[in-house]
Amino acid sequence: MRNIIAILRRDLGAYFTSPIGYIFMMVFITISVGLYITSFFVFPVADMRPYFENLPLLLCVFIPAVTMRIWAEERKENTWEMLLTFPMQAWELVMGKFFAALVFYVVTLAATFTVPAMLFSLGTPDPGMILGGYLGTLLMGAFFLSLGILFSGFFKDQIVAFVVTLLTCLGFFLLGTSFISAYIDGRVAGLGSLLSDLMGVFTHYTPFVRGVVDVADLAFFLAWIAIFLALNVLFIDGRNRPRARTIFAVAAVMSVAIGLLFNYLLAGSSIARADLTEGKIYTVSDATRDILSKLDSEVQVKVYITPKDKMPTQMRSLETDITDKLDELRIAAGGNLAYDVVYLEAANIQYTEQERKDEDGEKDENEAIEQRMLDKGVQPFSVQAISEDEMTNKLVYSSIGIAYKDKTEEILPQVIPDEMNSGAYGTVLLSQLEYRLANTVYKMSRAKAPVVALVAPKEAVTIDPQIRAMMMQMGQPVPDQEDPYEVLQEVLEMEKYEVRRVDLTKDSPLPEEYDTLVVVNPRSLNERQLWEINRALHGGKPVVMAVQTYEWNYQATRQGTQIQRREENPGVNPLLEKYGLGVSKDVLMDTSHTTLTMQGGQGLQALVGQPFKLPTHIVVGNDTMDAESPVTNRLSQLLYLWGTALDLKEDKLKELNLEARVLMRSSGGAWTVPGDAQMTGQSFEAPASGQSYPLMAAVTGQFPDAYAGTPRPAWPKPEQQPGMPPAPDGPDNEPAASPVEAKPSKLVLLGCSELFRKNFLQRANLDLFLNSVDSVSLDESLIKVRGRKPVDRIISEKLSDTTKMVWRFVNYGLANLVIAAAGLAVFTYRRSARNAYTVAQARQQAN
Repeated sequence: MRNIIAILRRDLGAYFTSPIGYIFMMVFITISVGLYITSFFVFPVADMRPYFENLPLLLCVFIPAVTMRIWAEERKENTWEMLLTFPMQAWELVMGKFFAALVFYVVTLAATFTVPAMLFSLGTPDPGMILGGYLGTLLMGAFFLSLGILFSGFFKDQIVAFVVTLLTCLGFFLLGTSFISAYIDGRVAGLGSLLSDLMGVFTHYTPFVRGVVDVADLAFFLAWIAIFLALNVLFIDGRNRPRARTIFAVAAVMSVAIGLLFNYLLAGSSIARADLTEGKIYTVSDATRDILSKLDSEVQVKVYITPKDKMPTQMRSLETDITDKLDELRIAAGGNLAYDVVYLEAANIQYTEQERKDEDGEKDENEAIEQRMLDKGVQPFSVQAISEDEMTNKLVYSSIGIAYKDKTEEILPQVIPDEMNSGAYGTVLLSQLEYRLANTVYKMSRAKAPVVALVAPKEAVTIDPQIRAMMMQMGQPVPDQEDPYEVLQEVLEMEKYEVRRVDLTKDSPLPEEYDTLVVVNPRSLNERQLWEINRALHGGKPVVMAVQTYEWNYQATRQGTQIQRREENPGVNPLLEKYGLGVSKDVLMDTSHTTLTMQGGQGLQALVGQPFKLPTHIVVGNDTMDAESPVTNRLSQLLYLWGTALDLKEDKLKELNLEARVLMRSSGGAWTVPGDAQMTGQSFEAPASGQSYPLMAAVTGQFPDAYAGTPRPAWPKPEQQPGMPPAPDGPDNEPAASPVEAKPSKLVLLGCSELFRKNFLQRANLDLFLNSVDSVSLDESLIKVRGRKPVDRIISEKLSDTTKMVWRFVNYGLANLVIAAAGLAVFTYRRSARNAYTVAQARQQAN
């Protein structure tokens, strides 16, 4: 060990006593941090994954520059033989040089501390992902260092050693990228995927960036590092022996073969792993364990998938990833889950009905299983694949069937890797598989599906008369109304709710039996409608209410942008005020806002849209949401378009024993403009100081009967039609309302419904809607499972120019200044020590 430390100190001193070492460090930090910072301030997200994803290519250049001199300089300066005559073993020399280079690399990585410091100062990054990313970067760097030291011993010329190491490192990196793997697979089926598993550095580096430390990935790096160092020792130790080159060549071939075989045995397996992420998002949750372990019968899961060798490259590992997750779920279920894999091929569907029948007219017993699966909803879908030199579409299967007891098998039609995210809600990403399976099983195990009464308005459609006439001539139906909230109904039905769409009128009342009332964008609610909502809350029926107070119309003209405000007049405050709640009538604005492209102009401008950046386009970040509530703790940022604040009267709530929990707030830079004020340009300018307003709240407790002691309001009479006599008053023939037992209930109140319109609907908006409905209708455990996914930790607070300038200086200059100062201090110290030694020698000679 003493010899290793001696060599380590010798080589480490060579790095830090030469300007080259400091220059390398400063160049690496400037480029790596600079690439990240350049895009960070354009779209600030507290996430270091983009930084780590850029590092492999940079290390392919940086590491060879560090290692090229390690042995090559010794040979060029004729210190090679002298070094080898020291009383040291070859392995001690190699390990000393390797550890010296590794320490230099670790110090360089540590100098990038300004990036996580900035993220923790401005936002809330995931520390586990950052730790995993640095660990993966350390292992990849050690991999390249061991390879570079080996090649440095082969050559006297440092440039040759640099070029060879650079090309080899680049080859290892590219083999792990999906593009190169797909290209090779297009030439030789399966070869690219095999090489990616066996030698692709990026393939085994990516899990670390996600915050997952897998033993198989760890073993990949450690095995190759050990092989390269062992070959270096063998090369140094046998340099002057007879037939040294032949022996080394045979050993090199055998070592590489052993390494490839080792990696082949580990490929696609997961012996054990550590999930470093916040919330353990890649580990089966306790909520899922509870759902599966409480079942009274076994769940049968079938994976309908195309064989691996016929899959596109980007989906080659999908079967392994799915079965790994199902293995985890099977263990967590305690024997309540079993799965089987069924291989299907789209080519087998190419049969005609006649070909699939025998002479007696009965279906052939050998009918392709793919054809039978079509009736169950298992269908192939198209994905892009590289075939030789062109992109083609390929039909593949990747579906999951879930069966429980005697219920009809539920099909998850498309399960795909996260990288292929299409944005379609019906598509199941691999990271969502746990939730979709737990959600399906939970709702299948219920005696009956929960019933949701959905109240959401439909709107009249205005169609140009010429287009209307053209549609009629072509025999196409002419729509008279549009449903802006139809997606909400579709999503609830996909989530196994039974949805009853009602208008909350006399002709479309609430169903006799329902579990949850959802009211989206109510307009001019009358006394009877408010009575129905009050009755639901008082009787223990949970209610989700999203209210829109204002909408805006934009018009881009030559004189500038004209903005018109339109009141929605929801009419909910007369009821909410009885509970100590309310939706503000003031216009809410926030410094945390974004630009939207809206249809606002004439001619071509109206077709392409106009960009509008207004403080009413409020962006709500994850940092202003309740981190403890499962409804909001794992949401990405939301567009709180034209929304308003909530009025929470603490004294009234306390008097009624109602507990109000704020789930979402505006940023600290928000302000309001009175609803009856004339809007001017100054109204949209932020004041010197702002404040944070509640935007969403969950209220629980026993809601009082706001209409106690008063008769049930009658439905309003229909409006008088032109040319028709007024409708007679007549008696109200409705049966008497049955009394309801007072029960505790829940109310989720949101001051914005625009974010649920289909033209503004995003994944985070849907998650918020489903979380809200699930939280009041079902066990909150489902919400906890749904939230187990990476969060876009967007920094919603607008960064000032001063803040940007400070952090640019810190990232670009602080570490470099420290390194330069350290180099100057070492240079000054060595110079003074040398001068002192010279003076001492001169005095000694004089005496």
